[in-house]
Amino acid sequence: MKLSAKILFALLLPAGWAGAQYATGVKYQAPPMGSYQLVNAKDINTQFLDYCAVPYQNGVMFTSARGGKKVFVCDEDLVSGRYSDLYFAKEDAEGRFFSPDMVRGDINGKYHDGAPTFTPDGQTMIFSRNNGSGTNSKGVIDLKTYAAKHVNGKWEQVEALPFNNDNYSTCHPTLTADGKILFFASNRPGGYGGMDIYGVKKEGETWGTPINLGPNVNSVGDEIFPFVTASNNLYFSSDGRQGMGGLDVYSVMMLDLEASQAMRLPAPINSSHDDFAFTSDKSEFKGYLTSDRPGGKGQDDIYRWNFNGVRPVLASICVVDKATGVRITDAELKIRPAESATWGTLDEINRAPEYVVLYTEGFSVQGPIAKSCEVKVPVVPGENYYVEVSKDGYQPVRILVTSTEMLAAPEYLVPIEAPKLMSFTGVVRNRATEAPVPNSTVKVLDKCTNKLEELTTDANGNFKFTLDCRCEYEVMATKSGFTKGEKLWKTGEINCSEGSPAVAMYIAPEAPEKAANPVLEVGKTIELENVYYDYNKFFIRRDAAVDLDHVVSLMRQYPSLEIELGSHTDARGSDSYNEWLSQERANAAVKYIISKGISKNRLTAKGYGESQLTNHCANDVECDDATHEQNRRTEIKITRLEEKGVRY
Repeated sequence: MKLSAKILFALLLPAGWAGAQYATGVKYQAPPMGSYQLVNAKDINTQFLDYCAVPYQNGVMFTSARGGKKVFVCDEDLVSGRYSDLYFAKEDAEGRFFSPDMVRGDINGKYHDGAPTFTPDGQTMIFSRNNGSGTNSKGVIDLKTYAAKHVNGKWEQVEALPFNNDNYSTCHPTLTADGKILFFASNRPGGYGGMDIYGVKKEGETWGTPINLGPNVNSVGDEIFPFVTASNNLYFSSDGRQGMGGLDVYSVMMLDLEASQAMRLPAPINSSHDDFAFTSDKSEFKGYLTSDRPGGKGQDDIYRWNFNGVRPVLASICVVDKATGVRITDAELKIRPAESATWGTLDEINRAPEYVVLYTEGFSVQGPIAKSCEVKVPVVPGENYYVEVSKDGYQPVRILVTSTEMLAAPEYLVPIEAPKLMSFTGVVRNRATEAPVPNSTVKVLDKCTNKLEELTTDANGNFKFTLDCRCEYEVMATKSGFTKGEKLWKTGEINCSEGSPAVAMYIAPEAPEKAANPVLEVGKTIELENVYYDYNKFFIRRDAAVDLDHVVSLMRQYPSLEIELGSHTDARGSDSYNEWLSQERANAAVKYIISKGISKNRLTAKGYGESQLTNHCANDVECDDATHEQNRRTEIKITRLEEKGVRY
């Protein structure tokens, strides 16, 4: 079933229908992310919708539309089917289910009912049901969340929870193991997209104010069917991310109401179809999933999953001052598996499940939100990891660490030390005459800290700066009328002794043709002639770096320079595809520049697609490849530049 129809089934009921309601649904342990096995739970599936299975007592409670009497037809929305009810199936010792029975009591009304969750004592069920008291402003009966008590083998005393509202849906509840926090899905105002995931805390005998879980969980699409485990992993499904197709299952680690960055679960949990309502038992090594993938018995089927891999273990990490042992509360900590080829940019790290990035001041890409030295990182026993730590005023650290080392003590300490600083002198000279060049500009980039220092030479062309002999430095000397001089001073090549002779930087008088290069100013657009992409690809080729490296050099030389990097396609292909392709190409070029040490705040990526053609080769106009190629170009537009007379 497509998501649009699924949302109509699961969330909305137009007024006047003869039935209503459907719903689905400290200690930290990293979620399993690989080695899953999946099998169809044929004993309880039918040709109809069967979904949202939750372990309960000695069996499973789930939602199903198999009931024959609750049928609806809605010609306006092109939706028809059966209303859903809650069913329970007992499981025998061999894992086989007995024939399911409809749950007894006041649970199953005349509309949709489903998506149960239970308090720790198992005596209170919280579930979803269509609003029985009215419609919203559009004449639609939304879902609400209700609680029921288990009395003498029946579920009775049904009451609506206080944060429901007639004007939007509140559904798919799931309780933490201690029963103190309830997560649910809602399309209430103020969210990030359609349906968002919210959390609300128990306050005595009632509930507090729901809190949106934020952009680590929610997107411009729909986030639905949350399920929280005993170790505070929150699973949910989303169609608003770059997944495998349809609804995909994601996991975040929760610390109170703060969520880590979402991680998409691998195949076979996710597929190109709708995969949702991921639940688990207390062990978190097995559970249930709902999917409409091919090969099932009906529209949506319930599947069993088992995890047979090695579960990650949370290692506690703390950064400390090597000399004093004082804990460093605002260092940047990056961790990646040792088999990964390269360090990634922050954007790449945010998207790639194999990366972990944590800041000890509180930012987290994977793992729970951490403060000070309370950083917890999921590591797989037997694996090795690269650890990188950086902090202003300290020497960066890059080390290879085994998981055994990281888990050997309650807390793994990463010591960092302040560098030993030395005074260093240099001189800028005219390459043609060897004469010193006074009042020239010298920029020194510390490769360890990525800090740029700008100096001016004195009347004798001399300059002085402070360095750490264990680092590398890029030095650039410039002056109007001269070409720039560049030099890389590498670790071990620098004489740190006081009174050492000045190291010379050479700049040459500009050649006459240099004046022909365009002057850069705000609003000026320059085409990059040597930026190439393979056909239908957006990765930067090695031979594409010529002009991009020149842009990097300019941005290092002129720290006020900010640019928009725009990519254009020809008219072949659909408009929407060309817009996407050009945006990805612009993003790739910007990432390349960022990887060279330029701040992302100085760059903007813009894909124009085929909207700004330079010739007549529009849609359906026949042109040869060479003419089409004129429209495939990459440009930079100057958006900020304070220096005057800068030439490209």
